[in-house]
Amino acid sequence: MEIVLTVSQCVEAINITLDSLGELTVEGEVSEFKIIQNKWVTFDIKDNTSVLKCFMTVWNLRTQIEDGMLVKVTGQPNLRAKGFLSFVAKNVRPSGEGSLKRALELLKKKLEQEGLFSRERKRPLPRFPEHIAFITSRDAAAYNDFLKVLAARQGGLRISFIHTQVQGLDAPEQIIGALATANTELQNLDAIILVRGGGSIEDLMAFNDEHVVRAVASSRTPIIVAIGHERDVCFAELVADVRASTPSNAAELLVKHREEIALDISRLTSSISQTVAARIAKKQSSIISMTHTISNRLKVTSQNAEQLISRISNMSVRLRDTISSSKNKIDNMKRMLLALSPEQTLLRGYSITRTKSGAVLKDVKDTTTDEELITTLAKGTITSVVRKVN
Repeated sequence: MEIVLTVSQCVEAINITLDSLGELTVEGEVSEFKIIQNKWVTFDIKDNTSVLKCFMTVWNLRTQIEDGMLVKVTGQPNLRAKGFLSFVAKNVRPSGEGSLKRALELLKKKLEQEGLFSRERKRPLPRFPEHIAFITSRDAAAYNDFLKVLAARQGGLRISFIHTQVQGLDAPEQIIGALATANTELQNLDAIILVRGGGSIEDLMAFNDEHVVRAVASSRTPIIVAIGHERDVCFAELVADVRASTPSNAAELLVKHREEIALDISRLTSSISQTVAARIAKKQSSIISMTHTISNRLKVTSQNAEQLISRISNMSVRLRDTISSSKNKIDNMKRMLLALSPEQTLLRGYSITRTKSGAVLKDVKDTTTDEELITTLAKGTITSVVRKVN
């Protein structure tokens, strides 16, 4: 019996068959690489005879690629409704040392242009940390190395350990999750320590993953990244606030040895003592200088006061003499006025004659016959009537 399918049913059946293959990893050379609207990524991978179109989101593109680069693409094939086959990629990673180095060069250039390696954005570690987050694999040798050196140098720290894979396809997401946990869920955190042992460049790629690098760079808490190798430097180390050469070195950079702390305290005590002594000497010198200045000013002020008192005394004597002289002159004037007063004149035998209206009579022309006149003597008055005017 013939089975007839619709086009959609046929596409669905093919996709079910493709899904049964599970995830595939395909190696090929990149061509036609494009990023669309900063959301979608399309490219082809090819070999000498075939081409496979690939599609993925920008978020899943964890490394820089370009045309001509040999890559390994992990994902699943899917037949689109419009009839073309697309390989939906979940992960792309360079294949071979040449492509790997080229991908790192491209990513490094991108991060440098954004200023993520700049010294200006790095923060100092706390001088005496109390609570740290320690991120690594519990199976790694770096785990014991770090804790051993830390315990030998300074005890009493609170350590919040967060396990994560440090290599492999799942490592980047686990590292990012561990950093998020440290920054958001741990209280009163002073520093984050992210470490792993050494390895090949392929083993260390989780620490060159762009999203891991950005998570380290955006950490709210100061962070040390230490990878046990010297030949290659991972980008996570370059964006960290502090890079340590090994996990043991991370412990050395994080806390000082007890003896170093004791020596620092001794030096600080000596420095403080010297500073205090110098300040006291300076203040004493200043006080002595001020005392001399005040003494000199008081001496000058005293001399000025004595001169002022002397001038005031002299002025007082002159004023007293002036007052005495003026008083004598006033007394003489009073005596003269008294001698010339009408009363004194009357006592010498003179009299004053006034008309009835009170006018002083000075000329006979100022009176008439029968006018009544009043004459004032030294003692008493006389009223008379004019009989004759000559």
